[in-house]
Amino acid sequence: MTQKKILTIGILAHVDAGKTSLTECLLHTSGATKHRGSVDKGSAITDGLTMEKSRGISIKTATVDFVWKDTQINIVDTPGHIDFSAEVDRALSVLDLVILVVSAVEGVQAHTLNLWESIRERQLPVLFFINKIDRAGADMEKVFNDLEKDLGAKLFALNYGDNDQPEFPKVIEFSEMQPYLASPILEKSFENLAEFDEAFLEDYLEGRLSDLSAIFEKAKEQIQAQKMIGLLFGSAKMDLGIEALLNQIATLFPPKMIAHKEPSAKIFKVEYDPKLGRLAHAKLFSGQLKNKATIWSHQLEKEIKINQIFQRKLGKLEQVGELIAGEIGVMTTSDLVLAGDVLGKKKLEDDFNKISQAVLSVQAVAAEEKDYQKLGEALEILSIEDPQLDFLWYKAEHEFHLKILGPIQTEVLKDSLANRFDIAANFLPPKVIYKETPKQSAEGSVRYWMPKPCWAIMTFLIEPASLGSGVTFTSKVRTSDISVKYQNEVKRAIPWSLRQGIKGWEVTDLKITLVEGEEHTMHSNPGDFLLATPMGIMRGLELADTDLLEPMYAFQIKANQELLGAIASDLNQMNAQINSPTFDDDFFILTGRVPVEKAMSYGIKFSATTSGKGRLKLTLDGYEKTTTSEDKIRAYKGVSPLDEAQWILHNRGAFKAEDRRR
Repeated sequence: MTQKKILTIGILAHVDAGKTSLTECLLHTSGATKHRGSVDKGSAITDGLTMEKSRGISIKTATVDFVWKDTQINIVDTPGHIDFSAEVDRALSVLDLVILVVSAVEGVQAHTLNLWESIRERQLPVLFFINKIDRAGADMEKVFNDLEKDLGAKLFALNYGDNDQPEFPKVIEFSEMQPYLASPILEKSFENLAEFDEAFLEDYLEGRLSDLSAIFEKAKEQIQAQKMIGLLFGSAKMDLGIEALLNQIATLFPPKMIAHKEPSAKIFKVEYDPKLGRLAHAKLFSGQLKNKATIWSHQLEKEIKINQIFQRKLGKLEQVGELIAGEIGVMTTSDLVLAGDVLGKKKLEDDFNKISQAVLSVQAVAAEEKDYQKLGEALEILSIEDPQLDFLWYKAEHEFHLKILGPIQTEVLKDSLANRFDIAANFLPPKVIYKETPKQSAEGSVRYWMPKPCWAIMTFLIEPASLGSGVTFTSKVRTSDISVKYQNEVKRAIPWSLRQGIKGWEVTDLKITLVEGEEHTMHSNPGDFLLATPMGIMRGLELADTDLLEPMYAFQIKANQELLGAIASDLNQMNAQINSPTFDDDFFILTGRVPVEKAMSYGIKFSATTSGKGRLKLTLDGYEKTTTSEDKIRAYKGVSPLDEAQWILHNRGAFKAEDRRR
């Protein structure tokens, strides 16, 4: 039996570059749809949410599939706005190939760079699609050169865009490019090929360029080896270059299968369906997976049962009952699986940097008090769908807190609550998420031995560590004083103990050493050490005192030279650390670091200053110590371990399973 050819591709781009329009063109050209959907009209298949239809932007990852040249192609259409980059991070883990879409008008934008860094880190094959060559202001040569320069990529044009007559733009197949060989785009493409192919280098220097078919095959070899990046020009709006893109998708990068007979899958999305409940979207990398099968969950550390398996066909779920290697399916299970989970015994590597990390916190408030409980339950569902929200429900304070990537996310959350759950909610202004680190060394002791039966006596040494080093824990206590099983419980409790420090923020960059302690042969149990560890650590932090750490952005700015003075003035007012500028023709490039709190809303001002023609790239770049002030300190949420009596009363015998996993 011939192995079915299945390829999973991701359509990635900066917002408004035309990703979803391109997806609709691919579906229509392949014959999967009779009519091409429209983003502007809200009829795009992959934009299913009300807000996606009304705003014309993608918010959630969506999958569709079609067949082209005997290859089943799964498309993963991703959001383009950086506030939804967590969706892109999860999608990248299941892709065989990336189509990076760039507008021929706007060119390389800030999020293009973010996406490129993630693609390169994962070493994913990639094709560039230069879209919108029909638009006024399209400059294909400039975009080609900027991609090479800004991304450090060696490009090869697999077709050619001709918009000399703007009202009648066209794309030229490679075999018909002879009249265009003198164009700078093709000259640079040939130079790049000559760099990697000695035989072609000789032909190129001698001017032997008549056999375009042979040149094309040589270029494809280097693209497949990922020494060069293939690039195509086109227009999703006018259906230009779409068939050429489909041909390269189906032939350039054959799918790679894992040589593993047992089923192995990655969950990249979780959503709730009104009828079916929680749905887990997963790609199967190897083996087969059937209804009612059991499979190991790495996150839950147990076997889970797959109840039903579906596939999404043009937006609609169809029950299939079985997945084979390479396919994407939608599964139901009784267990609380989360996006990012790996199913099966084989561990799939996914330890990569995130495109963006949450450094802002918001508080959600029900518009009507009667919806308080309902809002909390809805936010729990949304947090399961997007674990990066890290939803916390402080019941004693009657508060809901979430982490967000940017302010647009709160608009989406508000819309989701209204349309999906019929709840009116408001969000307070976002606040920067600070962290704490010890000012000096100190010891914290805990003696938990009443009321019996219980016994956990420990002393922790708390020491400051270098910025960015995180948390380390070691034990100098003999196993004859505290046995291994209890010391393991102490280690398990460390992350939970550091979720809130004495100023209300997560504690990091410290060394924790268990220096003394004892157990009781009759009265000690694992829960005693879980309960006592936060008490000892918080006492140590109280004696050491803590400094606040604020998140920092690394910035990269590219704009016209005449704006250098105004932009440098803005950065100085934000207490930015500015490196010396470099210059590129009429543009300057400026890099440095700036506090997140100062730069949180700078994008709007920057866009106004540059009339939307500048580029501002902000990337989370660690934390730095900052001054402590009352407005930065938060009250401890819940019962503090420093309130010994209440802490014991609150926690004794009431540790939940999720707390134990932490």
